[in-house]
Amino acid sequence: MPPSPSLPEMDRPFPLYRVIITGLFLLVLFVIATLGSTAPASEGAEESKFSGILDPDLRNKLEHYTQAMAATRPLIEVETADGRYKTDSCAGFMALSGHDGRARALNSHPLASAYRDCAVLRVLHTAREPEQHLSTLAGLGQAVFTRLDPASLQSLAPAWAVKAARLAGIGSDHVEIGDRRVILARGQSTWTMEVIASVDVAGPPVEDLVVRVSRDGVAAGFLVLVSRTDGSLNALPLDVFIMGGGVAMAQATPP
Repeated sequence: MPPSPSLPEMDRPFPLYRVIITGLFLLVLFVIATLGSTAPASEGAEESKFSGILDPDLRNKLEHYTQAMAATRPLIEVETADGRYKTDSCAGFMALSGHDGRARALNSHPLASAYRDCAVLRVLHTAREPEQHLSTLAGLGQAVFTRLDPASLQSLAPAWAVKAARLAGIGSDHVEIGDRRVILARGQSTWTMEVIASVDVAGPPVEDLVVRVSRDGVAAGFLVLVSRTDGSLNALPLDVFIMGGGVAMAQATPP
């Protein structure tokens, strides 16, 4: 049986350096736990929110959405049946666009092109991350080319488009397909569709593609491509997803 400790041994103080080391160790553990429970989660959520925005300029504006919507733009002033209205910001433009008569007057104004991305910002600001994807990012251009119904493009279709079941069926002299871009050319005219966002705006499960259409290098407008039940893509105007009814329209459109 080991001898009992003597009184001097029991009263011996705990070394000071051990107290300091233990305190520092606990402090390090606390800092690591605090950073681990806050920073990664916040950064991950922010990264996920903008992961589907493929256009750098739009991504920057969405990261500063309030400032972008309030930023001063060329003054637009329109006369409508119910009065005279003017605006010099995206926020004002979108507020006035909620009324059919005012929207028509605004969109036909010579300076309307300066506000063309306002509706895109509004739609993408409330967009969600999709549950399923049409393809990899590298295959979006090919997916649009082979699945899009050109009839749904209406006024934004290529000027030389003839009746075809898919964009791939349109007679073109030259076709160029990139990761997220389709370029068609006929004669001296070119038509381009570029995917600028892969998001969910019409409802799950499959992603919707927000695209920008250009003619001869000049932006002509934006559309949302939604999936039909037969796997084809149907183009819808941005207004559908701002005013409401986008899901219903997407589901009701026949294949």
